[in-house]
Amino acid sequence: MGLKKRVKELEELVAVLLEENKKLRDEIKELREIVKEKSVPSFIKKEVEETPKASGQKKGHEGYSRHIPERIDEIKPLDSEDCKHCGEKLSGIQNVRARTVTDVEVKIKNTQYIIHGRYCKNCGKIVEPNVDEALPNARFSLRLMLWIMFMKIEARMPSNKITEFLQLFALEISDGEIYNILNQLKEAFGDYYEVLLNKMRKARVKHIDETGWRIDGMNNWLWIFINKEVALFVVDKQRSSEVPIKVLGNQKDKFITTDRHSAYNVLVEKTGCLQQVCWTHLIRNSKELAEYYPEAKYIHKRMKFIFHKAKDGEEKENLLHWIDLISSRSYKSTKVFKFVKSICRNHREDLFRFVENPEISPSNNLAEQGLRQGVVIRKISGGSRSEGGAETTERLLSVMQTMKMKEGNVIDNMMSLLQKAK
Repeated sequence: MGLKKRVKELEELVAVLLEENKKLRDEIKELREIVKEKSVPSFIKKEVEETPKASGQKKGHEGYSRHIPERIDEIKPLDSEDCKHCGEKLSGIQNVRARTVTDVEVKIKNTQYIIHGRYCKNCGKIVEPNVDEALPNARFSLRLMLWIMFMKIEARMPSNKITEFLQLFALEISDGEIYNILNQLKEAFGDYYEVLLNKMRKARVKHIDETGWRIDGMNNWLWIFINKEVALFVVDKQRSSEVPIKVLGNQKDKFITTDRHSAYNVLVEKTGCLQQVCWTHLIRNSKELAEYYPEAKYIHKRMKFIFHKAKDGEEKENLLHWIDLISSRSYKSTKVFKFVKSICRNHREDLFRFVENPEISPSNNLAEQGLRQGVVIRKISGGSRSEGGAETTERLLSVMQTMKMKEGNVIDNMMSLLQKAK
């Protein structure tokens, strides 16, 4: 009987080992597929499995055409007496129709101001009127300077391309003059930059992110602090918590949305703000883990489910319960365990602040979108050549991004701002 019992135990053990062996083979096969996929060069595209959708609008869609402008600046009558095809004389007018053509007219305009100075008995000075269309001691008009700023910051044009573009209108301007114009605007917008800084400090909700920047070839960081009304850029040598602490100061009971960079945890401790971690990053990170670790597939699936429930208005108590269920499981991989510990334990209270406060966004996309402008400029120019150039970039980027959030024409808004500041 003892031998039969022993044989049965061994048969059960063999069955268990065979099952484990099968699981390991499946995991190895899965990992080989992942490695194979990752090793394929980026220029080799996957075969299209499904028939692509037909381009264009759906059948029955009402067409759209540009509306005729309400303002007509010039009316030109067109008539002819001879046929353009055969040259014969034409008879009387059979019909009249109107066709509107839109054009852009750009020309160089030089304005000479005859400035009269009058004596003020009260001040004991000769007083002259301001030239509102230009900054003090500026060779070019304020509008032209702002257009150059727009081309450099918003259109990301290199200075040599700006000079080539302006030559089309017979305006000769050098690279040095372009950078001098940008520096003049930096000084002119100096007070407004301080206004943006104070607004950001007082803002109840804000997003923060950072990306690499270079000054004269040395590594620095471009930070963005942004909400729906204000964008503030700061270039600094550090990526530590010292930068947002110095910029924001006391933030007790205010909210920040971040990507879980460790510097923001220190910011929370030292300034008293409350953190909302970015769910876009969480889902992306869990997906990357699931590609390499089969046990992380459960985490990715649950994270997507929980996030959808949170957006649908599920109660916070239930959401936290589901997070705790993820945390209560055991994981073999160190990386998976660290991810679960960071999200489900260390940042447990930072996951669902957006559920209770509609002003808070569950994603840090606003900051990432705002940084994109700086990233493209960095790729084109390589960064800044000096500390002064970096300061010019951070200030003009802040002004441009903030003005884009406001209604109306960006150039007109900036002109109005500088003219009021005189």
